Amino acid sequence: MNKEIKDRLDKLENELKESKNEIHSLKSSVSLTIERGIGKLLSRFTRKQLILGSVIALFLISIIGIAGTVTKTYTFSSGDVVSASKINTNFDNLYTLVNGNLDDNNISGISGSKITSGTVAAARLDNLSGSMITSGTVAAARIDNLDGSKITSGTIAAARIDNLSASKITGVLDNSTLPKPADSIVLYTTLHGQISNGNLGGRSGADQLCRESRDKSVMYLINNSCSNVRALISISSSDQIKDFVSLYNVPTNKHVRNDLGRFITDNFSNLLTFSGDSLPLGLIGITFTGQMVFTGSDVDGTSNSENCSGYTSTSGNSRVATLNTGFLGGTNTSCNGTAPIMCICY
Repeated sequence: MNKEIKDRLDKLENELKESKNEIHSLKSSVSLTIERGIGKLLSRFTRKQLILGSVIALFLISIIGIAGTVTKTYTFSSGDVVSASKINTNFDNLYTLVNGNLDDNNISGISGSKITSGTVAAARLDNLSGSMITSGTVAAARIDNLDGSKITSGTIAAARIDNLSASKITGVLDNSTLPKPADSIVLYTTLHGQISNGNLGGRSGADQLCRESRDKSVMYLINNSCSNVRALISISSSDQIKDFVSLYNVPTNKHVRNDLGRFITDNFSNLLTFSGDSLPLGLIGITFTGQMVFTGSDVDGTSNSENCSGYTSTSGNSRVATLNTGFLGGTNTSCNGTAPIMCICY
């Protein structure tokens, strides 16, 4: 080998060794500088500050542990060149997890006093105690099955009792507040105490019994004055039930109801067509076989000769209506016995 070439190679080798030594020396110098810098930085803090910093660091670590798993993208070793972008990436992972992304495990024990804004989902209030509701309006859907025993004050709107069953009424009704049916002819009996034998005192006496019985009935439920009261009885051929429309101006365009307001039939004329139907008797208090009312009439409302001499005597017999014989007549009874009579008020 040419000596000149060999000398050059030896020289290059020496230069490489010197460069390596310089690099090693520089690396040691940088490490020492960093270590001195860290030492100098730490020397600026007191023992208490260092302990407090350690506590804060541990607290942050605990948050990270509670919030979830933090992925550290970059890990640095002693002597590595530190890049700001890599450090930011590591911290961004922490910020992303903690800021706004804590799961329910982290706030399950949070005090309600800490919630000062926003809206709590309705699903969280489904078992809320009523004692906690001190203002505002409760939605109707929350009280549709409210037990009546819970209502201890106030007034229930009439619309809430429009379909109330009569069986639920166990006390005395205040007629001033009850709804009334349209003006009607009222059919009732003197079962309320005004019962007599066949000597009723003729037409005037029979009508008077009906007026007295009207005052003892519950006809305050009917929306009319009942200024006209007649005994529904035939005294003679010139004073018979069949002719009441012409004799006593009984209206033909009003419904017939009982003294509780229950519908019986459309008008007075229909009332005379019931014949053997006992339904009207049941609606006015004649409810069992054997009960009867004086009528002095046949089933069509015409006068019958069996009428206790125009209902002025206890001798002879009277035509009567019963449940099993018909509405206006069908059998006889002695004028000595007592029975009620039917009345109309209009």
